[in-house]
Amino acid sequence: MTMDIRLDPTGRRLHDAGERLRAAGPAAPVELPGGIAAWSVARYDVLKRLADDPRVSRDAQRHWPGLGDVPDDWPLSPFLAPATVLNAFGADHRRLRAIMERAFSPERVGVIKASLRARTPARLDGLGTPGSGETVDLRARYARVVATETLCDLFGVPEEHRDRAGRAMRRLLEPSSEPEEAAAGVRGAMAFWTALLAEKADAPGDDMATALVRAPDMTDEERLMALVITVAGGVPSATDLITNAVLNLLRHPGQREDVLGGAVPWSAVVEETLRADSPVQYMPLRYAVEDIDLGEGVVIRRGEAIVMGFGAGGRDPARHPEGADAFDVHRRDKGHVAFGHGVHRCVGEPLGRLEAETALPALFERFPGIRPARPPEELEPLPTFVFNGRTELPVVL
Repeated sequence: MTMDIRLDPTGRRLHDAGERLRAAGPAAPVELPGGIAAWSVARYDVLKRLADDPRVSRDAQRHWPGLGDVPDDWPLSPFLAPATVLNAFGADHRRLRAIMERAFSPERVGVIKASLRARTPARLDGLGTPGSGETVDLRARYARVVATETLCDLFGVPEEHRDRAGRAMRRLLEPSSEPEEAAAGVRGAMAFWTALLAEKADAPGDDMATALVRAPDMTDEERLMALVITVAGGVPSATDLITNAVLNLLRHPGQREDVLGGAVPWSAVVEETLRADSPVQYMPLRYAVEDIDLGEGVVIRRGEAIVMGFGAGGRDPARHPEGADAFDVHRRDKGHVAFGHGVHRCVGEPLGRLEAETALPALFERFPGIRPARPPEELEPLPTFVFNGRTELPVVL
């Protein structure tokens, strides 16, 4: 495999890389951090085809011979964690997914929706006064708070422990640059989630942690990792979805006016953001269980790794011939694969949409004059290798 394209974890010119990948064929050889070789897929139709293909696995332990060459400090190592619905294969995946899906039932999501709506006014009060001219970081002070508190509702974290839960989430998502401090932070986070599961065994509720504790066919490690991967995916995804939706409306005042005037529903804003600036850009990793012929002379050999470019798929001109790179809430066809596809489609998809469709209209209703703190051209979404987000979004209230 000759690696012609290097996928940069910082996301520099990532959308340009997506164009090169689509032009190169149904899959293209790429170099991941650390010199690891993989195939990357960026075409919408091929993404769906591979995501549905039973010859594609996410279980590195069983199906990736290259796992032994991965260094201990590889930046993508968290995506190789065993004992999770994210990486299980076959019957193991079906077992773990069935348990997870119970936590995201329509009834449970409805309860979370009521809590989200009830908490939103206080979150907005904490931002500041409309028309004050105060500059705030909307990502940190609103989008991330919504995402964090919603997961607390999902897990059933008691009110008195929510500050600790927030710290546990940050320790997992924003580890210290010092290895010893980072390791200590992860241990502290794991201890918190372990204690929550133990608490639910004694005092069950109507929440995900209780559902995990009550599942008889799960190990303790699987229960703990189910919470951890939900944090790892749920907080950044919801944060970036809300942030990028706000950013795109600030950059397109005409479209914003149509949305606020009721001509375009908020669901259209959410779907177009998912298509154009998907929270998940490239999802590592999958592995070929046997040789897979994709056509055009491209064959992924058994045991070779695959990176799914779900974000790039939303910008595929073959799926969206008219202005695939442009944000347009009026677009009739907003088809995307932002939540993945097939058996590994994101189980938290209903919750992600709910968070955005609740947080966005409430924000613009409270702060109708909100504007970017810097010129809009400086506030382009900053895609990274995995999550498509920003470190901040400064706005004037």
